[in-house]
Amino acid sequence: MTTGDEFYTAAVNLKGFIDQQVPGQRLTGALPDISKDYVKLQDEVMWGGIWQVPGLDVTLRSLATISAQCCNGWGFGLQHQIRVGLTLGMSPQKIKGIFLQLVFYAGIPATVFSLVQAQRVINEQEKWQREDEDPLEATWLNTIEEKLKRAGALRSNTWGIEANEELNQSLLHHLLPECQDLVDAYNFGETWARGDLTPKERTVCILVALMCRGHMNQLGKHIKYALNLGISQREICEVFSQAGWYRGWPYVEEALQQAKLVFGQTDEL
Repeated sequence: MTTGDEFYTAAVNLKGFIDQQVPGQRLTGALPDISKDYVKLQDEVMWGGIWQVPGLDVTLRSLATISAQCCNGWGFGLQHQIRVGLTLGMSPQKIKGIFLQLVFYAGIPATVFSLVQAQRVINEQEKWQREDEDPLEATWLNTIEEKLKRAGALRSNTWGIEANEELNQSLLHHLLPECQDLVDAYNFGETWARGDLTPKERTVCILVALMCRGHMNQLGKHIKYALNLGISQREICEVFSQAGWYRGWPYVEEALQQAKLVFGQTDEL
């Protein structure tokens, strides 16, 4: 049985690594003077506990956290989590790619704000600035028809052919067909074709965004797509757990209800 002291030691070790790039003091540096109990809770449950639970790669945990912070729409902690991602080895282009993907799920205000915060963090280190200048291979197609063709092929190969069929049966397809074509063309036809994020990473971003915004009907569909992509049941649950610390545990409970339905009420995770 793991003790509180062991959780605390694990938290100190992890924070010692990720805080090496923190300029000055942590954003929460004043907390010990405000509430030592809060710091103990945060360290043992979050940094020493959830961040280190087996079942999800630490980089995916960081990506899920950054996505949750973006969807929250609050400035608190976002810069720090972007800094964590860069310290763990994410490239500046990958960090920015998170917000490019989330523009379709979290909206313009949240993602523009997040991009501005990301650039401020990147500018803190010469190494990150140099990496930010590395070009990203991204071939933009000229016509909507070309984009839609690539979108259909990418979605089918990534999430399964039923994903295309469900899109064609959606309300957006029937009530706002021009809007659907634009979103589909630039989401799957362009954004998904970029090399800054893997299909697995993009799917994690989307799962987090749908949970954090409370879009549970859509979340159920995307849990199924995640399974089709090869993301395990355990990984999906851990994504929700990781994001839940930053959004709130009731969201995790509702997300897990959707997961249970999609998993077919199986016990083995």
